[in-house]
Amino acid sequence: MKRIATTLSALALITATPTLAQEQDSAADTEMQRELDAMGALFGDMFGSADPLTSEQEARVPAAQAVVLQLFPEGTYAKMMDETMKPMMDAMMGNMMGAPAIQLIELTGLAPSELTGMDDAKLSEAVALLDPSAGERNAEIANTMMSLISQIVVEIEPSYRAGLARAYAVRFSEEELMDLNAYFATPVGQKYASESFLIFADPQVMASMNEMMPAVMKAMPDMMGNVEQIAEKHPKGRRFSDLSAQEQDTLAALLGVSLEELAAREPESAQDSSMSEADGELDWVEQEGAS
Repeated sequence: MKRIATTLSALALITATPTLAQEQDSAADTEMQRELDAMGALFGDMFGSADPLTSEQEARVPAAQAVVLQLFPEGTYAKMMDETMKPMMDAMMGNMMGAPAIQLIELTGLAPSELTGMDDAKLSEAVALLDPSAGERNAEIANTMMSLISQIVVEIEPSYRAGLARAYAVRFSEEELMDLNAYFATPVGQKYASESFLIFADPQVMASMNEMMPAVMKAMPDMMGNVEQIAEKHPKGRRFSDLSAQEQDTLAALLGVSLEELAAREPESAQDSSMSEADGELDWVEQEGAS
């Protein structure tokens, strides 16, 4: 309710002062883009980096590119998204965003363990009471997200294809690459090449992934217990106020941020609350894993 009231107040202010609103929107957009760019820089190498190719590997890149063009021709990502991934993601997003129990956790603050075992019809009725527009809104959000994901994967396809070519140049000899290209020139080779990537997103393959969630839920109690033991074994991270004066000066110098700003922006410690929440949901996880 507080979030809705805040949103309505903001909308009222924007409506009353359109020029100011435009300036604020522009400033907010600029700040958001700055933060997103910074986040992208921080996680730019999250998948690691590759060693440079040797001269011999570089010489094999043209032959490897010919192989990759057969296996991953232009438009493969778009075809994969339209024909296989979109239906799967639509179903997945619908289950994740449309499940009444998941929605009620956010809408009511109730814990998952308090909703386990309740009749789905009652849960859906409760959601309809609290959020009548949930279904329509979630469907639109899911469609928007899929559209954006599709655009992104199409944009990165050339880079992915170039990476595939380098990988084939590393893993296969010149003779092996020539043999692969010769095979792809045959009718069955052409069919295999055109289907090899798409088949990984085939409904038959993706449906088998349904077995993953029960397996994860079954293993979750042990995993959570192990994580808790590890957390207890190691000292907890410190906040700015926990540091000595000298350490605070060192941190401020390292980050280029004033002592006053670091003190003002110190977050509340979430470690204790996170662990207590994990303990509180352990029973629910065990129930889900057993079902």
